[in-house]
Amino acid sequence: MAAQVCDLPTHLLRRAILGFALVAPIFTVLFYRTNALIALSVLFLSHILLLYPTLVPNSQWWGPVITSFETSRPQVWITIDDGPDALHTSKVLDILDRFRARATFFVIGKRIAETPELTRDITLRGHQIANHTFSHLSGSFWIFLPGAIAKEIDQCSSEIIRSTQTIAKYFRAPAGLKNFFVHPIGARRDLQLVGWTVRGLDTLQRSPEAVAERIGRKTRPGAIVLLHEGHRTADNPEFHLKCLELTLSKLAERGYEFVIPAPEQLRPHVAEK
Repeated sequence: MAAQVCDLPTHLLRRAILGFALVAPIFTVLFYRTNALIALSVLFLSHILLLYPTLVPNSQWWGPVITSFETSRPQVWITIDDGPDALHTSKVLDILDRFRARATFFVIGKRIAETPELTRDITLRGHQIANHTFSHLSGSFWIFLPGAIAKEIDQCSSEIIRSTQTIAKYFRAPAGLKNFFVHPIGARRDLQLVGWTVRGLDTLQRSPEAVAERIGRKTRPGAIVLLHEGHRTADNPEFHLKCLELTLSKLAERGYEFVIPAPEQLRPHVAEK
């Protein structure tokens, strides 16, 4: 069903899902006494159609999500979420330098406010800053109403401008989860939503080797790789640094370059979730 539905233009698909969600409760009320099973099934289906594009990070149903880029060379785009971090960021930058890698950091606004100098260092050392909301409320951002979504995005953008004097071009929702309000809000701010082609699951895995192996196995030219910083700083502070180092080493051995693609190279495409 997903592949067939995704053949529709995004704006038509979006309207169809939202229209069906509005009509389904009315249908259920009118036909419940006639056939309760069918009436409730229609209501259930309307909820599934709302939840699928919201809870599946790379789903294109609400609008385009960039999950890869066009290239004829062995190139990948390294993206690092959840910084800046007082323990990790400077060391992450040193690792990237060793591999001559450029990366995009999807930063959290309140962390920028705490350590603005680290965000400046990211840009001064040739990397890119992108918006990852102000508070990173991954458990609730996907149910936010428009005002709260706009506030989270705008506050993060303000911190980025204040610390780096640059304007973010890209946005990634916390955990990639976004509802149908996010795309229009992002579009009004000239923000493109960026997902990933492959993630190492480094917030779940216990082995840096497993993270690097997973990424290496799934990476192809034009892939967007997702890693993190700022986690496990108390119990295992070297974990994310090892994940990054091993990942870059494994991909460099296969001849990959680590680049920030030009906007015209980016493409929405349903990829590994």
